[in-house]
Amino acid sequence: MRRVALLVPCVLLSCDGGSDGSQSMSATNPTTASASGTSGTSGGTAGTSTTSTPGSSTTNASMSSTSGSPTESGTTGDGPKFDLPAGTGGTGGPETTPVRMIPGLVSITFYERTGGAAPTEYTFTVDGPELSARRVDPLTDANFDISGAAGEFYDVYYSDIDGTEELDGLYLTISGIFSTQLPAGGGLNLAEIGLNFAGEPTEFGNYVASFAILGDNAVQPDGNVDNAIDGDLQTHTTMGNTVGAAERLRVTLGFLSSSGPPPG
Repeated sequence: MRRVALLVPCVLLSCDGGSDGSQSMSATNPTTASASGTSGTSGGTAGTSTTSTPGSSTTNASMSSTSGSPTESGTTGDGPKFDLPAGTGGTGGPETTPVRMIPGLVSITFYERTGGAAPTEYTFTVDGPELSARRVDPLTDANFDISGAAGEFYDVYYSDIDGTEELDGLYLTISGIFSTQLPAGGGLNLAEIGLNFAGEPTEFGNYVASFAILGDNAVQPDGNVDNAIDGDLQTHTTMGNTVGAAERLRVTLGFLSSSGPPPG
């Protein structure tokens, strides 16, 4: 029997993208960045950019948590679970559980924003081929799990804390490419990742494990990555583009049911 405290996510978000459907007109020289200690709610909106020499880098984030947010947002309605029994990776004990082995987990939804009034929901079964393996490079219109704007393709999979493919990993990763630079907004616009249980509320990520921002249109300094764990579908990440880069854009999230409370 799960004991749960629930967070009510908003279900609509306003479009802040350009004509290509991507969001956040932001540009700086991408640098190594860490997520802040609490989740942010500032979306990657136009008009907040700075400019400098384009570049690219990959970074690990410090552990960022929203574990204190349920009391701020209320305790009724559908939302993420924050208090789970011992043995499931929750606050009842130190155990961790591979994501795909979480009791009662049926499917996983990635809320990706490419234009429109709300994010698009991409739902995959727990043991489906999409999540079970990382796709080989390059991602193309014939090789992807999620397709966003033109030239924007994503791969989703179970992983370790650094975003490396791991079938029995405790984390979920979305990585991908986006082939458009400024003045278009940056790609990889992730609102949330949701764990869907049979007869129970959806659980969202509780901390950012690691991430990668690239290109000249990522929101600095961290792509607004905490928007992926704030429980609010009105906010999203803006991780940049992969023009001239060998790496992928990436967001890797931990969940209370699998990786447990944020380290530290």
